[in-house]
Amino acid sequence: MGAFAALATLALAVSCRGFFVPEQLASMSITPTAANVPLGGTLQLVVYGTNTDTTSAGNITGKVSWSSSSGAVAVNGSGVLTGNDLSSTPATITAEYEGVSATSTATVCVENGTNFTLIFTPTTAIIGDSETVEATADVSGVSGAVDISSGVTWSASNSSVLITAGDPATIDTSSLTITSPTVVTIFATYSCNGVNSNFQANLTVDPAS
Repeated sequence: MGAFAALATLALAVSCRGFFVPEQLASMSITPTAANVPLGGTLQLVVYGTNTDTTSAGNITGKVSWSSSSGAVAVNGSGVLTGNDLSSTPATITAEYEGVSATSTATVCVENGTNFTLIFTPTTAIIGDSETVEATADVSGVSGAVDISSGVTWSASNSSVLITAGDPATIDTSSLTITSPTVVTIFATYSCNGVNSNFQANLTVDPAS
């Protein structure tokens, strides 16, 4: 009788389970949604899920499959991003699990850079001629100076000197009215993960001959 009762209890438990629908994933989200990854460094992404009954599926980071649209930002099976190269175009990071997917974006920036430098070409500007400026910085673990021009915000000590952002940036001195060589200070600000690096250099501008 005891054995029969045990079997009956087990059968009842199995049959009851059939009335309960297993939780199914409805959606998920990636944190952060827009990541800034240090060049040569890493950043952990986290995925949280929500079930079809609106209950939380919790942290499912280790269950999802990861992919990146750009070689500038790599992502491993644990959701860790690695900044391989600077890029002005954000990479799309995709997480997928049980037919549900979510995306975020990631860009690579220089964090804790040193020796921020401005390079003018040519070194002296002539009004009416083309002039460019490139910004570089040294990064720990990266060989050679890194071109950070595409991420710089520019300004000048003289409002008649206009700077168009780019890689390199373009300096327009055509509106500057001078009769002798004049020094103009070019200011640059580079931001990465909320940290601003401000630097500057002087550019000599000669009047048109």
